[in-house]
Amino acid sequence: MISENDLKGLLAFESESDSPVLSVYLNIDQSQAVNLNRGFEAALKSLLQQKEKSVSGALKRSFYEDAQGVNSFVLDYEPEAKTLVIFHDASRDFLWHRNLKISLKSSVHWLARPYVRPLLEARDEYERFGVILTDRARARLFIVVMKSIEELREALAEADVRKFDASGTDQMLSQMSFQRKADEHAKWHLKNVSERMEKLAERYKFDRLVLAGTQEVVSELRHLLSDRLKKSVVGTIPIPIDAGVSEILEETLELQKKQERSEELELVKNLLTAAAKNQLAVTGLKATLEAVVAGRIRQLVYSDRFSSQGGECQECGLLFDTKLDQCPNCSGAVDIVDDLLETLVVRVVGEGGDLEQVRGTAAERLALQAGGIAASLRF
Repeated sequence: MISENDLKGLLAFESESDSPVLSVYLNIDQSQAVNLNRGFEAALKSLLQQKEKSVSGALKRSFYEDAQGVNSFVLDYEPEAKTLVIFHDASRDFLWHRNLKISLKSSVHWLARPYVRPLLEARDEYERFGVILTDRARARLFIVVMKSIEELREALAEADVRKFDASGTDQMLSQMSFQRKADEHAKWHLKNVSERMEKLAERYKFDRLVLAGTQEVVSELRHLLSDRLKKSVVGTIPIPIDAGVSEILEETLELQKKQERSEELELVKNLLTAAAKNQLAVTGLKATLEAVVAGRIRQLVYSDRFSSQGGECQECGLLFDTKLDQCPNCSGAVDIVDDLLETLVVRVVGEGGDLEQVRGTAAERLALQAGGIAASLRF
């Protein structure tokens, strides 16, 4: 699991000019035939060989050392996730690795800083979800992050709320009394669940909350939640209290996906409208680059298919959507940037801005009306 501190450290890391950082995203998903019998080792070897061809002169030695370090690590690695992420700079004895439970495309990058865009996009796509699964006697609480689920607490409270199967006046009165107590206990139980989740929300900082169980119980629980938790509820799942963890995860991810696509479309609509009215929003690559350089971006929004090359001035830091030899602002040399979006992402996040990669209908609309990229502005 990637923490906020992990990302901050990676964004702050910058290599020496004569020794870039080798970034490796290696798909090791054992459900894919190509990765069985350590097939991912061959994929890594091929990617490193391809990247080595683009390295010239004195930098070849640095690349070789970084590649050797990554190869050595992977040779001893036993697959336990779907993607392995490695950042390595041998010159500074820097080796960072994590497992992801989501499948990312294998790729290799050798740049001045760790290539973190896939991590940031995955974090955006798979926000932290809290899940409460409860009936009138028991509860199970979960946190879902990047297709990984963790059960936090089981059986917060238990009570026998079965109804008597009885007949006769005395038995009926006894059953009514018992049922009333059972209802009171169930209400106490749900209130207790709500209070516990309030504390867990503070601890785990989840973005959204899912309520799971029967419609009746979920409705009763929602009524007992604090206003803050009520606002974070994004949907409900009709699922039994003893459902398997994998089933709970699958249902939550499906709900998460639908919620994400819906919110992305609404975001793009609002952004395009704001830009048309010149209300703290811009669309298109050129205007977005200008806003990034000025430090104005609050949220960078782009299509999952957006890509662009460009340039970056070594002296003043201006960004360009075309390749130039000399900066028109300060006459400094302009470096060619093969992945301009990566540069934008690092700058925006480094200055406290947010990212939103959109997919599906939202991506199509953004591509059609804004060239695939836009931003909301701070000022």
